[in-house]
Amino acid sequence: TISYVDVENKSVRFLNRRGIYFEWRYPEITKVLLESVKANKVILDGEIVILVDGKPNFWKLQEREHTDDRMRIEILSELYPATFIVFDILYKDGEELISLPLMKRKEILKEILNESERVKISEFIVGEGTKFFQKVKELGLEGIMAKKKDSPYLIGRRSEYWLKIKVLKTVDCVICGYTKGEGAREKYFGALVLGCYEDDKLRYIGRVGTGFDESDLKVLKEKLDKIRITSPPFDIFEEEPNVKEKMIFTKPLYVCEVKCMEVTKDKKLRAPVFLRLREDKNPEECKI
Repeated sequence: TISYVDVENKSVRFLNRRGIYFEWRYPEITKVLLESVKANKVILDGEIVILVDGKPNFWKLQEREHTDDRMRIEILSELYPATFIVFDILYKDGEELISLPLMKRKEILKEILNESERVKISEFIVGEGTKFFQKVKELGLEGIMAKKKDSPYLIGRRSEYWLKIKVLKTVDCVICGYTKGEGAREKYFGALVLGCYEDDKLRYIGRVGTGFDESDLKVLKEKLDKIRITSPPFDIFEEEPNVKEKMIFTKPLYVCEVKCMEVTKDKKLRAPVFLRLREDKNPEECKI
């Protein structure tokens, strides 16, 4: 999440990776952020989380992200207040900072930001990466970021300077449809039909039918029913005919994150579990 903070004009904007502004969803952060920044105008990079017992809670964050009603947003901001974890600073009062070394940017960030319960600076350690990763694993957290101390901030692209090291194997997938629900799931769906891009071609990689709560089922069904299509959107679609005939297809517009044991040699997910809908990511970014 990129945050534009203009203290002078009392303006805060949050921008996700898909180029969508969403600061109005988190009034508890925007108010505090204006009070926390000791500069006129800054651009920050960070992540919005909801912490429960010190750990990020994906499900509560999902509920916040899917709420559009202003009154409901106010209620949820009291029930499940979010925190903006700030990683980096890109700009300060007319000065572009992205070419400075990471550690220098960290120094500037500490100088211009007062931490609070709603706005925190991401903690880091120098060295001891293996021990740190093991501790993260023991705590049941998602993983760590490893960054070179002298690295610049590269806008909009990945690099060897920064590496995401995950505890679980997670995959971002394009939602391409669903199977009909049965029993308790009859009014929703049985499983999501998933794909990923391979050499610019959309490949079918399997289905995920576990990991959903009632809210996920409702939100996903409503979204997907608005974009149903009659033919499969895949360029590569390897599946048994009796399975295909149970599928309802959609335009490949939404992205979800799943965890799985592995991606098999024939490019299928093994034992996938749904984690969350990712509205911050474009389908074309889901590659296998």
